[in-house]
Amino acid sequence: MRIVFDVSSCAKEQRKGIANYGAELVRHCARVAPQHELVLALRSHRWGKRHLVEDILPGVRPRLLVDALAPWMLGKPVDVLHGIGVRLPGTDRFPKVVTLHDVNVFEFPELSTPEWRETRRRRIRQTVDRASLILSVSTQGAQAIHEHLGVSLDRIRVVPEGVDLTRFKRPADEVIQRVTAAHGLNNAPYVICVGTDDLRKNHAGLLQAFVHAQLPDSWRLVLCGPRETSAAALRAQADNLGLNADRLVIPGWIEEEDLPALLAGASIYACGSLHEGFGLPVLEAQACGVAVASSHRGALPETMGSCGVLFDPTDLDDFAGALSRLAGDDTLRNKLAAQGPARVADKFSWEHVARATLRVLEEAADLP
Repeated sequence: MRIVFDVSSCAKEQRKGIANYGAELVRHCARVAPQHELVLALRSHRWGKRHLVEDILPGVRPRLLVDALAPWMLGKPVDVLHGIGVRLPGTDRFPKVVTLHDVNVFEFPELSTPEWRETRRRRIRQTVDRASLILSVSTQGAQAIHEHLGVSLDRIRVVPEGVDLTRFKRPADEVIQRVTAAHGLNNAPYVICVGTDDLRKNHAGLLQAFVHAQLPDSWRLVLCGPRETSAAALRAQADNLGLNADRLVIPGWIEEEDLPALLAGASIYACGSLHEGFGLPVLEAQACGVAVASSHRGALPETMGSCGVLFDPTDLDDFAGALSRLAGDDTLRNKLAAQGPARVADKFSWEHVARATLRVLEEAADLP
């Protein structure tokens, strides 16, 4: 087949979320199915950043994707196009598949601004109408697409996100010690969370639950991801809650090579999100051998499986209770930590995800 991937969402200096998903998916599709011709496409607003996708398929030069001209600009017959972001061209010349990571603007409209919500809803509706098949990264997500957008379940396929198992695994002890020491965490037990400034990530709720749990003073809370404005607000909140300043660590952006060690050095990974369409950091933490405490919202119970403790992120006692339960029970924490790597390797390797995705693309290409 000749498969076109719209990798516009991947043309970023620092890849995370959907950008990382797209890059890894394309790389692994190329590895597991070299018989297919893979084409990279970029929309005009990202064309000036096309050098940022050169690492995905070295030697493959991207093509410009303009909706009205797609059949001609993409060259040769296209067997199927896969949209990584929430956009698809309107042409009927070839089948189209899109991955929808979540539809939270429909499920939880209060978690986004009115302007973003309406723009995103309009784009999702248009894309769903244009898609031959839709990929959801979770069963919960597939049901949400069906319920909120009226899409028949026979047009939706579930394929999870993947974890880079060459990167997310427990590093050598000396690497963990070096990275944790660099962040002032020498031998201290800590709860860690990785996430952006998005309100859905509920950093403020996690901070409040951490204080409410009344863990021993040796414990730290590490929040990776918040930018300086959000970090300042979190530090002010910690001060108002009476938390010593040295117990809250907000390191900002973590270098790729350091993140597995920072995860592996943690005693608990905490995900307090108010909604997640998947929740990849939960799996990355499990792959690094860390016990997880996770919100019960969205797809998170499905993503976490049985290797963790669930809680209601809007119930302070329940949230704090999950943290204190794991912190105070070494046996449970070690058991959950030991189960994680094998579970992730069995169900969420990128090879597994790539093969499953290719089956969906092949199915779409064969549709009448």
